[in-house]
Amino acid sequence: MINRGMDKHGQFFLIAAVIIIAVIVSIVTITNYTQKRDVVRLYDLGEELGIESQQVLDYGTYSELNESEMTDLIKNFIDNYVNYIEEDKNIYFVFGNKLKINVVGYQDIQYENVTVCLKLDDKGKTEQCNPYLAIGETQEFTEENEEEIYKVEVQIEGNSYEFPLSYGENFYFVIWQEIGGEKHVVTSPTE
Repeated sequence: MINRGMDKHGQFFLIAAVIIIAVIVSIVTITNYTQKRDVVRLYDLGEELGIESQQVLDYGTYSELNESEMTDLIKNFIDNYVNYIEEDKNIYFVFGNKLKINVVGYQDIQYENVTVCLKLDDKGKTEQCNPYLAIGETQEFTEENEEEIYKVEVQIEGNSYEFPLSYGENFYFVIWQEIGGEKHVVTSPTE
């Protein structure tokens, strides 16, 4: 004769085990989905920033803004964009022309000691490393002999991001964010 009371206990433990497994699988699935969504959002922000910055440069060019007005326009665009995105990203902007480059960075508090270096051209003429980049403060770099600058290399935590300079106004960015223990980086297209 089978004891029905023991059978019910076995069923209870079996159902409890299935529920626990379902909860664990759900948590893992949601975590993976959230991380993928954050990565996709980061890449979408990079694409959006590329399109919008080009429109700002086009507006400044067609409006025939002088160098000072163009710099103010770009700084205003950067401030508005940084306020638009979430603050848990590190974002660095490089803008200017072949004679003067501006760099501005916004860093998440936990990464405030990230070293940012700027190297003008590959001849090593000018290299500036700032271990404590002033958040939101635009730093200006000019070539001492007023020679043209052909490329800018931004080094962040030992990783280099190189951008060629064309005639007229240039605008580049580097966005990086740590998602799930991995660093994801989005940069401007360099054509």
